Amino acid sequence: MTNSLFLISDKLFKYDLKIFSMPELPEVETTRLVLCKLLLEEKIKLVKVINNKLRYEVPKNFSIKTKNKTIKNIIRRGKFLIFNLSQNLSFISHLGMTGIFRIEKKYQHQKHDHVSFFLNNLVITYNDVRKFGFFKLQNQDKINESKHLISLGVEPLSKEFNANLLEKLLHKKSQNIKSFLMNQKYIAGLGNIYCSESLFEAGISPLKICRRISRSEIKKIVIAIKKVLRRSVKKGGTSLQNFEDPHGNIGYFSNYLKVYNRNGKSCYRCKKNVKISKLVIQGRSTFYCQKCQK
Repeated sequence: MTNSLFLISDKLFKYDLKIFSMPELPEVETTRLVLCKLLLEEKIKLVKVINNKLRYEVPKNFSIKTKNKTIKNIIRRGKFLIFNLSQNLSFISHLGMTGIFRIEKKYQHQKHDHVSFFLNNLVITYNDVRKFGFFKLQNQDKINESKHLISLGVEPLSKEFNANLLEKLLHKKSQNIKSFLMNQKYIAGLGNIYCSESLFEAGISPLKICRRISRSEIKKIVIAIKKVLRRSVKKGGTSLQNFEDPHGNIGYFSNYLKVYNRNGKSCYRCKKNVKISKLVIQGRSTFYCQKCQK
């Protein structure tokens, strides 16, 4: 596989799911797609908790509960991964800021390894340098009652996310559109990168007040969000550091970013005469063009 987030060598049978920016919907979805391809219907023979110190401690019964269960499906909700196992058991995983799943034929210890799942012919290891990720057990039939999922908003790639819904959500709100889009209770999965990129695609200023956004602009925002997210998933998500897989292939969505992390550089739409600006909204860097984003 090329143009992806992963170090992949079929010869060595090693898959390294590395995400260098805070994972948002496309990065989590890309991770899910690769894991599904390799792990569905695989039985978990053994789970080793190497270091339980994550954002929340790994549950003490995590190893016992997941042992001998079969991975039936892996789904995504916002920025969360949900592993559905046999016998009505699920666990929720969040990658935090630096979490990765490493897949190997034989386990090879690395610094910052936390949990390893031993399957028939594979080992999946969760590695997290900054330790902001976590694992939570949940009965499958009550998964939507989890405190991490219950308040999440609409999935932006779903049919339910449309101009009518967004218009209702924006109604009478006095906050700026960037802050609104970052709020997971309205739309699940968007983060700093894709909010900036989607607003540029739509030609809307991140500072524009929600209640002042017109119906035609709302349509543009919905179309832009879906377009940018789908494009990023297709390219394997975004990495903000230089990266090549063992075959020398690159293809991250970072190569296609229009505004994010491009402050001081020429706007792709306005060309040489206008530079991308950077400002801070709610403690997060925001990138936009003052000329073509209104």
